[in-house]
Amino acid sequence: MTTRAFSYWVPGALLPFALFAAHSAAAQGDLERGAARDAANSGRAAFDAGQYEQAIDSFSHAEQLVHAPPHLLFLARSQVKLGRLVAARETYLKITREVLTAKAPKAFVDAHTAAEQEQAALEARLPSVTVKVQGASASDVSLEMDGAALPAAMIGIPLPADPGKHVFKASSASAESEPVSITVVEASKQTVTLSLHPSAGRAPSAPPPTSSQASTTLNSSQVKGSGLRIASYVSFGVGAVGLGLGTVFLLKAHSTRNSADQLFASCNATSPAGKCADRTTQGQIDSKDNDADGQGTLAATSLIVGGAGLAAGIVFLVLDGHHAQESAQRNTPRIIPVVGLGSVGLLGSF
Repeated sequence: MTTRAFSYWVPGALLPFALFAAHSAAAQGDLERGAARDAANSGRAAFDAGQYEQAIDSFSHAEQLVHAPPHLLFLARSQVKLGRLVAARETYLKITREVLTAKAPKAFVDAHTAAEQEQAALEARLPSVTVKVQGASASDVSLEMDGAALPAAMIGIPLPADPGKHVFKASSASAESEPVSITVVEASKQTVTLSLHPSAGRAPSAPPPTSSQASTTLNSSQVKGSGLRIASYVSFGVGAVGLGLGTVFLLKAHSTRNSADQLFASCNATSPAGKCADRTTQGQIDSKDNDADGQGTLAATSLIVGGAGLAAGIVFLVLDGHHAQESAQRNTPRIIPVVGLGSVGLLGSF
């Protein structure tokens, strides 16, 4: 049998291409479409069963993999079922604002038509709340709804809201309002007025810290030491993962190469160039050789990254040790005896 020699080395500039060599564009597209189809089927089953949270999750995953108006349509319908009318309105708008081509699938066109009809019905159900503020200029006020911050520009204009209970609150640099709770019903137009009153707890500036408070504050050297330790832990983790992956890919490359050699050995007739006369078998050999090259490249890259991570971890650990030693020396009390003409004393640092 003719000896075959191969190399695992790929120049550094070609490594990004080597890492993606195993994933062709066509194969990746098929995989994404298949996963999206399965997620959409699961979402439809969950929707029909009344499990709308699960339906939202499934259709969201399907849409992330492959865009399709039917995914968004059932996502909006699930949001409506859960009373999330504001989110459903935005989802319907994504569908209706999309311009479909003349070659668009019928399912896309049907979803677009259904979204237009259902959005119109939703608009009639969507309630709004107008927030008014007294006691301060709107530009100086921070507004909250259910604990979430809202832009001050929303003060004084109708704010779309889901049906149910909502809590509003406003505050400024030196004043705040009491929380106001209202229950919003479908198709209603409601108004909330928030009155700001001076608050003693909102002083413009905090008093300077006392000596006891200052002593508890981390100084820059403590922060630096903590950062070095964290960096060493992270580097050791990267190193361990890199070496582990490198070992796995190295074993796979060796196994794939042996499999190619066995196929070559089983070929009874060979050409003078060391090729198998059976083209099908030779194609399998070439494929395994290419796989082994890619696995070898991944192994080399992972081992390099792992070694660099361990080296960096050791460096950070040593630097942290030196830093801790220097800090201890600076903080250790020292007493120096002083003897002078007619006097005896002590000098020290604490």
